[in-house]
Amino acid sequence: MTLAAPPLAVDVRKGARPTRAVDVSRRSASTPANKFLIVFLTVGLLFEFGAFRMQLSGENPGLAIDGSPSVAVQILTASAIVAAGAVLLCSRRASDMALGTWPIFLMPALAFASMLWSPDAEFTFRKSVPLFGTVLFGFSIATVMSTRDAIRLLGRVLSLAILFSVAWVYLFPYYAIHNPSDYAGNTLEGDWRGVFTHRTGLGHVAGLTMALLLCYGRLIWSYRLFRYGIVALSVACLIGADSGGGFLTAAFVPLALLVAQALTRLKPAHRSSVLVLMLVTVLPLMVLAPKLFSAGLAILHKQPDLTGRIPLWDALLGLAQQQPLLGYGYRAGFDYVVQPQVLAATGTIYAHCHNGYLEVLIAFGFFGLGICLAVIIWLLKATGRLVVAPPAHLSHLSGFPFTIVMYVLGANCIESFLITESNYAVVLLALAAGLATRARLEVRELSAWTPSFGRGLDHV
Repeated sequence: MTLAAPPLAVDVRKGARPTRAVDVSRRSASTPANKFLIVFLTVGLLFEFGAFRMQLSGENPGLAIDGSPSVAVQILTASAIVAAGAVLLCSRRASDMALGTWPIFLMPALAFASMLWSPDAEFTFRKSVPLFGTVLFGFSIATVMSTRDAIRLLGRVLSLAILFSVAWVYLFPYYAIHNPSDYAGNTLEGDWRGVFTHRTGLGHVAGLTMALLLCYGRLIWSYRLFRYGIVALSVACLIGADSGGGFLTAAFVPLALLVAQALTRLKPAHRSSVLVLMLVTVLPLMVLAPKLFSAGLAILHKQPDLTGRIPLWDALLGLAQQQPLLGYGYRAGFDYVVQPQVLAATGTIYAHCHNGYLEVLIAFGFFGLGICLAVIIWLLKATGRLVVAPPAHLSHLSGFPFTIVMYVLGANCIESFLITESNYAVVLLALAAGLATRARLEVRELSAWTPSFGRGLDHV
């Protein structure tokens, strides 16, 4: 059984016949170039999702986790950026995709710009490069793959991460299970982290794997028993990781995908109003998320302060008022200025803000938070359009980009996923934005082809 994704969809040329494009895709699927592209995207996704970072960094799991990238990780990051750039240069659609998806690059651009007020410009630059690479990688997948192929690739890579994680737990428990000397101390001892650095990574990946296999199982894996086996292993990883975010992912994403699919089947006149009503209902729930999560975690017999997040957020809100306009600079500001003050206020060392919106506020101030909110509005509009007016060629897959955006926005209420380099959520946001733009371009190209075909192929 091969884990490689099936044929990639070749870009539809302007004025070309769509059926011919599909035929070309099938004929060229077995070429060495396409096979290399599949391998690159698979390995790149695993890397950008944060898998095997401990091994690549050479960290000793018996010691407190540093989290600083090693030379090997930096080389792989640079190689991934160069390779993703080369893939884009080979795509006929790259320029149109870039023009339609440029807002997704505003946050990496702001990270580079924050070097001007960062306490350590070099450190900020070294962290901004992988953030740009993470966004670029997600964007490149949407540029060279159709929505169907992108979902299939994503589902298979997530399945691969689950298989590796379970194998690591039993073969290399020293790496795959949290131990007392981790940065989180004894509170996470015994929890699974698989091939990831923290249990949160494994929990979210397991929940997302379950969701995609439950909703798009036949598209991802044709073998039913294998598909059910991956779902069972994902459940084992969820239980082993004991991550509240993972459980929420497993509950929210399948429901959201089903709701999005149901919306696309409504009458066109009803879709917009129902979607707006959903957003008006869901977005306030995100604002109240800390209190709701506290109540939910109390039911699950977890710490009601969200594992120390609430004291952290209180301290961060106070520190944000000291530099409200531009913040402290990307990453360096938190590590060098904010983190010591948080330690003095709470008695605990935190690696990040545990909230994506607070992370943006601390790094870029209210100026950056305003830009971030503008990008979010653009994302909701671009992906929501696919739900309100689903393209015929996407069918039930139209709701996937919008669901991914809503999931990432919700996850950032308890985790720092918006501007974190080499993070699966940043890849997913860029992928969703790219797929929304790609769908719009495909509709335009197919519409332009139809009248030309009606005049006869000789005039195309």
